[in-house]
Amino acid sequence: MSRSAAATGSRPAERPGTGKLLLAQLRYTLTDLWRSRVVLVFSFALPLVWLLVIGAAAGNDVVDEATGLRVMQFATPSAVAMGVLFASYPPVAIGLAEARERGVVKRFRGTPLPPWLYVAGRIGGAVVFASAATFLAVVVGVLGFGVQVIGRTAPATMVTVVLGIACFAALGLAVAALSPTAAFAQAASVSSAVVLAFVSGVFTIGGELPWMSTVGGVFPVRPFAEALRDQFDPFSPGAGWDAAASAVLLAWGLAGAVVAARLLGREPGTRGTPAARPAHAPAERRMVSHLSTDTATGRRPGSAGLVLAQALAASRSTWRDGGSAFFALAMPVGLYALFVAMAGVDTVIDGVPFPTVFAASMAVWGSGVTAFLNLPESVATARDRGILKRLRGTPLAPWQYLAGRITAALWLSLVVAALVLAVGAAFFDVRVSAAGLLMGLPVLVVGTLTLAACGFVLAALLPDARAVGAVGLVVLLPLAFFSEVFFLDGPEWMRAVGTLFPLLHFQNALTQAWNPAGAELSGSDLSVLAAWGVVAAAVAVRSFRWQPRSGGRS
Repeated sequence: MSRSAAATGSRPAERPGTGKLLLAQLRYTLTDLWRSRVVLVFSFALPLVWLLVIGAAAGNDVVDEATGLRVMQFATPSAVAMGVLFASYPPVAIGLAEARERGVVKRFRGTPLPPWLYVAGRIGGAVVFASAATFLAVVVGVLGFGVQVIGRTAPATMVTVVLGIACFAALGLAVAALSPTAAFAQAASVSSAVVLAFVSGVFTIGGELPWMSTVGGVFPVRPFAEALRDQFDPFSPGAGWDAAASAVLLAWGLAGAVVAARLLGREPGTRGTPAARPAHAPAERRMVSHLSTDTATGRRPGSAGLVLAQALAASRSTWRDGGSAFFALAMPVGLYALFVAMAGVDTVIDGVPFPTVFAASMAVWGSGVTAFLNLPESVATARDRGILKRLRGTPLAPWQYLAGRITAALWLSLVVAALVLAVGAAFFDVRVSAAGLLMGLPVLVVGTLTLAACGFVLAALLPDARAVGAVGLVVLLPLAFFSEVFFLDGPEWMRAVGTLFPLLHFQNALTQAWNPAGAELSGSDLSVLAAWGVVAAAVAVRSFRWQPRSGGRS
């Protein structure tokens, strides 16, 4: 004991033990996750809404007349798998990547908290949220749709859920370790989780394309979901133990843990990644670079010049952003070439050659990413940084700023459609008539403007750009499958759900315009698109904020 301590009679402060540190970190993680609207949407809202939609669309129909098994007996374990995946994987990846980007992990060496305890707290939060999502899905299934919980398979179900949480949390750690920025970790984890859920049959009950079984079997989501479905099947023999599925989950979890252990100590942004470059000032300079007096004429630019300048600035920003360019441009063109090569050029969907149908699908997907995701997220980012607020001090009117950004989205949508058609014509014998190309233009314009209006609704209602990007992706990817953008010729109930939203009508109208048997404009589909666009635009105009919320994170 030191002299000062002895003189005052006080005892030296003791460092908190491992248990107290872990509990404190777990409380912090749970508070952080609970305050995150993105996590709540993924962990609870998405599985619950999907379960209710299935119940409403399928009507809990009997799928096996001999046994009396109903749709919801298989939909409920799928919702459980969805909740575990979304509660364990993206939150861990995003939370840890944010901590690394802010330097929190680096500063652990100067605190009583070892890094492994911080990681354990993040995983513990995932365990709690995944368990809560599982409980909620089961309760809704049992009380709302008469789903049976099988007592003899309950121990195997609990072990399978624990293995799933551990596996997906470890993969989240690996994504955080590999991501140069928190934004990259969010995009990578969210998009891969939703895509894996679809190709693994989690969202599609009653039908899937043959390639989905092959691709999904490589990853851990399909064996996890199939093991849960078997454990909820009252006519499945045995106690529900699935050694093969457990082995796959353990193998993927171990691989994720090894990657995380090797790379988590590396500082982000050390390879010239976007994290190492200042973003705010260049973004502002790009936005106002064309607002000053034209040195050639000595005059300020007119409205057309200002709109064009904004369109050019937005286009350059997209090309410089690797993630935006990949999802909006490279992904639809690459998926088109891959899927058509796998399905074959002789496949026909509703009388239209598959290469033509899927060309329309990928053009719609490119438009969705550009207009529904990237455009509103970029505008929300400018708002969060105070750029929109400062427009009143520049020659640029708000409508000119938005018009320029929307023009850039329209241009990029047309570029994606042209590239997809070029690949189809060069390799898959896609032939679209001149009349079809002309009819496709108004469809692309109306569809893109409608999706942009819907995206601006998200930007108006959600608190910040991060929430806009995450929620937009959660909405767009499921709708892409329900709207036959990715999942063609699926179950009838999926199409019934898709008809309620504009994406399916966009895809239908573009397919009919490009139909080699006879191009035509679908007035009904265009009317639905126009109605969605008008309503969404009215909501966005009424609700949009030009200033960041006080106290919100930018």
